[in-house]
Amino acid sequence: MDILDRPPLDKYDFSRMVNMWEKLILEIIADMVERHEMCECQDCVLDTTALALNSLPPRYWILGSYDAFCPPEKFTEDSMNVRLAEEAVLRSYQLVQQNPHH
Repeated sequence: MDILDRPPLDKYDFSRMVNMWEKLILEIIADMVERHEMCECQDCVLDTTALALNSLPPRYWILGSYDAFCPPEKFTEDSMNVRLAEEAVLRSYQLVQQNPHH
């Protein structure tokens, strides 16, 4: 049984909780794959994504009612956050290239 299906957690909507770095990281990786700047195999993409996300401090949002106070776009469009995400992806992909799983 999935932990989120277990009482008392089964009554909460955890899908509203998102890691704000994830969107930025995935956009950067998608762009790199489309430009043929990184290996497009599943292992390299997932390893790079996981390493990049783990290298950044957690930033979680609860989507919905709080968006009016601090919209997610404020985070994802911030130039400093974009730069940090790009650096995290590049560092992570360098590590994956040195130790590929494919």
